[in-house]
Amino acid sequence: MASAAQRLGDSLRNWADWDLLAPIRTPPRLGPVLSEGSGHILFELLDEPSLLARIRRRPTSEVEGAFSGEIEIWSAAMAAGVTPALVYVDRQQQAVICERAREASNAITGDALGELMCAIHDLPKVNRHLTLRADAASYLAAVPAEQRSAWHAVIQRAEINQAFSLLEQDIDYLCHNDLTAGNLLVKDDNLVAIDWEYAAMGSRYFDLAIAMADLPIVEQSCLAKRVLGQSLSPPLLAAGHRIAALMTALWQHRFDPSHAPDPRNGLSWLPSR
Repeated sequence: MASAAQRLGDSLRNWADWDLLAPIRTPPRLGPVLSEGSGHILFELLDEPSLLARIRRRPTSEVEGAFSGEIEIWSAAMAAGVTPALVYVDRQQQAVICERAREASNAITGDALGELMCAIHDLPKVNRHLTLRADAASYLAAVPAEQRSAWHAVIQRAEINQAFSLLEQDIDYLCHNDLTAGNLLVKDDNLVAIDWEYAAMGSRYFDLAIAMADLPIVEQSCLAKRVLGQSLSPPLLAAGHRIAALMTALWQHRFDPSHAPDPRNGLSWLPSR
């Protein structure tokens, strides 16, 4: 099987086709790995420090055509200035060359993240929707057999079913659904988002709950108020927290089992609020 660096070969060889304001004059060279997540590997470009190469190592979204959907949404987000610009897309290898942004030098605040989230929610609608129940069932199939019945019992709990239903009945907005610390960078002093693999139409409360997990309590409150203001619904927010915790736990069993909770040891990881 070809390595990630080998798979990026076509993207680098097509350097003359990259969409740049100032075209480069020599072929770029692939540099070292900057980071490696559950779904992607990020490389430096030695001759173009303002650009990065990203390639998918494995799909982590349960949505069919996830890469094409991600690029569609990424392009719309790029036009709104809330994500680094795409320079080149290789759909066959599921690789991109993109503009580089920097890590935040200060702690991310609820107000700054809320401003970014509101801008994302204002993006045009797409024909891609959150399928949380179906995704949970798919993740459940990958849970170790000895834990599967316990997880099935969790999913069948009344408060979980009610939480799913509340989110499904909420008004749909385009949401990123993975605004965690690793997917937040800074460009021109503004917070931007990367990795749009899970972006889809869905409830803002699920989007909020995922984003709030990495923030201190005070900043969580600021974020919720910035995004929803006086219209904030406590029952919907509680539903978002429950389903976000469930989906995160099931996702961990699929892609990061060493950090996944075991429901046979209790449900302390499942919010009661």
